[in-house]
Amino acid sequence: VDPRQGKRYQGIVALDGVDLSESLSNYFVMSEQLGTRFWLKADGHRARGLLLQQLPAAEITDPEERDANWEHVITLASTLTAEEMLSLDNPTILHRLYHEDPVRLFDIQPICFRCSCSRERSANALVSLGLEDAQQLVIEHNGSIEIDCQFCNERYLFDATDVAQLFAGGGVDSPSDTRH
Repeated sequence: VDPRQGKRYQGIVALDGVDLSESLSNYFVMSEQLGTRFWLKADGHRARGLLLQQLPAAEITDPEERDANWEHVITLASTLTAEEMLSLDNPTILHRLYHEDPVRLFDIQPICFRCSCSRERSANALVSLGLEDAQQLVIEHNGSIEIDCQFCNERYLFDATDVAQLFAGGGVDSPSDTRH
């Protein structure tokens, strides 16, 4: 993880669980220390999911009450059938499950994939190698280094001029004029 302030860190969490929803739930418990449950359903044409996360301790300070509330919402969510999840809209599902509890619906936010890769982040990876190693990579790869994002498949090219500019403190605003 590359935090905005502070030192970089990496956490490794085992991928445990009999299915994806259990693996994701375990990840949040182990990595984020946040009670989380997922219910995922699909029928070949549609896929839907339900995510529940435990409220912060500031909301409910009594640990026993907090645990009881968490078990309550999980128990109710576990009664949701695949057919209900795939065919009903969110307000209806929430009303059926939690009509006796206070429920707050937030505005719908569309989900879309956005990769956070950039030329600058790729350049930072090169800088972390050091000047000598970066120059050696340029030589070994016929005059340019290709860095491919493993998430979105964007490709960033850096030639000898780009590498020299990086280590001279020139930044990476745009690629050099060299045709790649």
